[in-house]
Amino acid sequence: MAAQPLLSVRNLRTVFGTMQGEVTAVDDVSFDVAPGEVLGIVGESGSGKSVTALSIMGLLPQPPGRVAGGEILFEGRDLLKLPRSELRRMRGSAIGMIFQEPMTSLNPVFSIGDQITETIRVHERIGAAAARTRGAAAARTRGIEMLEKVGIPSPQRRIDDFPHQLSGGMRQRVMIAMALSCSPRLLLADEPTTALDVTIQAQILDLLRDLQREMGMAIVVITHNMGVIAEFADRVAIMYAGRIAEEGPVGRIFDAPTHPYTAGLLSSTPDLVGEVPRLRTIPGTLPSLYELPPGCRFAPRCDRRVEACESGRPATQEIAPGHFAACIRAREGASA
Repeated sequence: MAAQPLLSVRNLRTVFGTMQGEVTAVDDVSFDVAPGEVLGIVGESGSGKSVTALSIMGLLPQPPGRVAGGEILFEGRDLLKLPRSELRRMRGSAIGMIFQEPMTSLNPVFSIGDQITETIRVHERIGAAAARTRGAAAARTRGIEMLEKVGIPSPQRRIDDFPHQLSGGMRQRVMIAMALSCSPRLLLADEPTTALDVTIQAQILDLLRDLQREMGMAIVVITHNMGVIAEFADRVAIMYAGRIAEEGPVGRIFDAPTHPYTAGLLSSTPDLVGEVPRLRTIPGTLPSLYELPPGCRFAPRCDRRVEACESGRPATQEIAPGHFAACIRAREGASA
């Protein structure tokens, strides 16, 4: 019998109210994450990746955003039905999150030590029964340990630095230390390598992989970088215009993509092994949420579309065990 997923998202629908009416940013999205697994969610900017993560964490700005339907089951409990006080206790302790852009996610008027130890004090109640000064000292000690764990040099001194005193790579490490300070069982990493040079990107991915193995946690990594997915994830879900276009094991998706959008993303990614072919581009842009196509949302940009693509939403087919695609021509293969 298969083990229960750590996280199970079922038919998630997230909407935003605007002056032009309500728009759907995440539409009927479902996926599972097993304990200790790394799931990648990839797609162009505006495809709904970050909104999915914020929906899971209960951090949507309300208004204008709200979860309009579906379930988000964490260890069998629906996060959407939990009291806000209980959800707050789970955020940071059971579920951690690395936010985009550490320079804007970190508070510039507090030291990094203040921001890390706040997470520890709130969720682990270190020193709650002792004097406040002893509790603060214990939290500071843990904060220094976390900075050392994520590779910050001289953590005893750096813990008193402010965000602007750190490089981009070090700020990202601080965000990772904050997210992992209470040993969560699930980590949501939203664009953890954005705006970092390739050397630092590799270091951050190696760090996350080492910590994931050490702590045994599951990770959902959100990115638009197919190289990050190939390097880091076990399975990948390809999102387009708020829906999942294709999902499956990373090796199979890269070797035999069946959705034209997935094939387009892979063909637009340079391969530095052997002769570098001319890169393809995907024509057009993501559709506006106000004017979504009635059928397949990728149809206006697809060179394999047929009339049926424009008249109805394509059903998700299981192409192989664990490999799913929402395309009426998926079984023909991406090269058809």
